[in-house]
Amino acid sequence: MTNSNENSVLVGTGRNGDFVHQGQDMAKAEGFRNVSGLWYDKTISIDDGIDKIEDAKRQRQDIVCPVKQMTIGVSDDGDLVLRHVDGREFRPTEHALKQVANWCDKVPHGLIYRLTQDAVKPNGKLAYSRDRQDVETLASVYRNGKRRIDPEKQFRFRTYTDGTLRAMLSEQYAPVDNVWYLEQINARPPTARLSHWKGDADTIFGNILIPDSIRKEADSDYGGMISPGNCEIGKRRLEQYPSLFRAICMNGCIWDQEKGKGISKVHRGEIDLKVLSDAIADNLNSQIPLIDSAIERFLATRKLEIQASDNVAAIFATIASDFKMTHGTLKSQLVAVAEEYRDHESENNNLFGIVNAVTRAGQRDNFSREDWLQFDMIGGKLSGYTADNWDRLRKRANAMDSKKLDAMFSAA
Repeated sequence: MTNSNENSVLVGTGRNGDFVHQGQDMAKAEGFRNVSGLWYDKTISIDDGIDKIEDAKRQRQDIVCPVKQMTIGVSDDGDLVLRHVDGREFRPTEHALKQVANWCDKVPHGLIYRLTQDAVKPNGKLAYSRDRQDVETLASVYRNGKRRIDPEKQFRFRTYTDGTLRAMLSEQYAPVDNVWYLEQINARPPTARLSHWKGDADTIFGNILIPDSIRKEADSDYGGMISPGNCEIGKRRLEQYPSLFRAICMNGCIWDQEKGKGISKVHRGEIDLKVLSDAIADNLNSQIPLIDSAIERFLATRKLEIQASDNVAAIFATIASDFKMTHGTLKSQLVAVAEEYRDHESENNNLFGIVNAVTRAGQRDNFSREDWLQFDMIGGKLSGYTADNWDRLRKRANAMDSKKLDAMFSAA
């Protein structure tokens, strides 16, 4: 896949995509004339999204107590647990492990990974599995750091009936309730739909399709979304940005993230919900009319072509390096993007095809919802490239060392 002397390394079948407007019903009757009926059927109403969160919240209990009432130990099953004074044990999620580490004298996250992940040989085979002694070691490190915390300091421990600990939050942390946030969106526009819903009771991941009735103009292939985000346990700040979707493959990109054309709120201190609600409404009203110009700019990336002399694999590798995509691993984001281009976008021999390959890759099942968000943000940034940006990227790619290129594609 990485022969640096062959421009054709990514040439694929030349399919135009799995979903096209010709020959399929669009969701026009529902107010989404630009949305494939196949896509629309996979969306849910915001009310349904709220119901999902409410159902999950019934399994939640926030324990607010001084830190001295939570000890750190190892369960009978060999799991690291936080044990409440009443005897209940909670297994921290990966996110909670890092939060607890930060409070316990900043236990290095690299050490957590080292002691919780099985050791793998360079050829990908298992070297050895982690055992109880590894867990005991990590628990001891946590306990050593925990003694530095004022035992009377109050924390909010977010727990669930499945025995997990999702978060360890200080009193200063000010969560915005996910249901409240979705209710603000639901009030304007009233018929918006949740697409690519990957959220849960703690964190919102997904897109909000904007009905055609509130767009300035219709376009047969593209439309507008809002990319929302909020997290009650510290994974994301409250944010929303304009976004685009491409009906042909049901993917999208988050637009102008780097220019801050959105709303972003840190979960800290006093939050005036009336002011925040007004800010959400103002942002929606100001961003939706800009979607048409974003579509035009995105379509203009078709003019930024891949030349016959370009090393296509190196272009993908350069993008992966610029945006810190994973590579050289079994979950290589770089390889995923290259494969999506080869299989679905190779007829678009330009930046337009590359952007679509990036956002397609984010929808793969082996990537997390955080990965999916990252891919859509990268797609948005690439869609804003000028001719000069594109030419500079191509020149750097064509100058890439072949050994570096091979190493980056080593998981292929």
